[in-house]
Amino acid sequence: MFTAYYNFLYIPVNRNSNTSSIILNGNDSSIYSYEFIVDDRNIGGTIHLDFEARLKSHVQSNVNVSILGCVSKHQPRRYRDCEIDYRIYIKQSSPVTRSLPYPEIALWYLTLEYICNGSMNDCDNASLALTFQISSSSCTREQCGTYGVCRILTSQQNIFSVCTCIAGYRGYGCTDSSYSYASKYLPSVLFLTLSNLMFIPAIIVAIYYHLYIEALVYFFNMFFSTFYHACDQGLHKFCMFKYDGLQLSDFIGSYSSFVITLITLSIVPRAVKVFLFVLGLLVCVTINSRDRFDNLQFIGLISITFSFTIVTWVTVSIKKRRLQPSLKRLLWITPGLVLAIIGLVLFVVVETEDNYWYIHSLWHILMATSILFFIPKKIEQNRRQIQTSNLEPNEHKLSTHAVNRGATLLDEE
Repeated sequence: MFTAYYNFLYIPVNRNSNTSSIILNGNDSSIYSYEFIVDDRNIGGTIHLDFEARLKSHVQSNVNVSILGCVSKHQPRRYRDCEIDYRIYIKQSSPVTRSLPYPEIALWYLTLEYICNGSMNDCDNASLALTFQISSSSCTREQCGTYGVCRILTSQQNIFSVCTCIAGYRGYGCTDSSYSYASKYLPSVLFLTLSNLMFIPAIIVAIYYHLYIEALVYFFNMFFSTFYHACDQGLHKFCMFKYDGLQLSDFIGSYSSFVITLITLSIVPRAVKVFLFVLGLLVCVTINSRDRFDNLQFIGLISITFSFTIVTWVTVSIKKRRLQPSLKRLLWITPGLVLAIIGLVLFVVVETEDNYWYIHSLWHILMATSILFFIPKKIEQNRRQIQTSNLEPNEHKLSTHAVNRGATLLDEE
């Protein structure tokens, strides 16, 4: 029965209850085995096995009664033949819970056997009632605890649940505090969100030079990157809408900013650039919908766009028989290129989980600053040339009119 992703119970066949109960004692040497199926609906969650054992009769204090269990795939296995990670030891009057993250698609078996270390007479009279339940949930039973958030992510058409840990906590359930930096939580939030404001100068410059499409994309990137990181924190998060949607918007904005900036640097008519802007944006949406964590597709997209820009430079330079862009323009672009390369190196090579909050913030600052050196001024120059060319005929008409007027006055005299 599904209530959310991976949240359901395995209900035994021909039973009205969602739990199973058995009674084991020394007179019964049977080995019990229960099967359950894991299919593609629950491989991205966690299987939980809950056990509760209690004695049905009084036994001597020196008698230890317990149950040995094994969870195995494809066929039942006894405890002695079981893989270590799949062994279960259940003591008397002691609840036990075992969790198996990301189970494989298979027919699984739970095998149980009774163990008693007392005398034969004592063990024959020692009955142990065992109640167990098999269920599944997304992430952990505790939903990643205080320092984690359970996410449902998609990668290469596979949906899976994962605990996203915060404040330096680690582990599958975010319970490892060995590298915790909870005291630095507020600075990390401020760095990751406010560093996106460095896009404001680039937006202003783009608007000043009438590059409205570029300005819109940079604003989109800044806006969703800010609110994505505000939602990504966990402890005191602010989410405009679902985390997965914010993350997708942030990735699309980042990819689009790279692509559109490189296209803007190319030497082609503005109408062609606008067409390429739309094409690049559609490609960014497509590849991020496929797998937003695939760095190879990002490198491939940037390489193709960068190669296109270089080809336009070379082609125009050959046609005009002079360097295009000009040497002055290339010298102006160089600092931006250096900043972008440093940012990419930090992002790809240096960034880790431990330094994420300040290295990623520095990445925001470097990439946003580099845009200032890439934004071309040619549209503004062309606009001024057009205005000048529009004024020249008017000036000619005025001067001609003045000459004719002067001639008329002379005739009248």
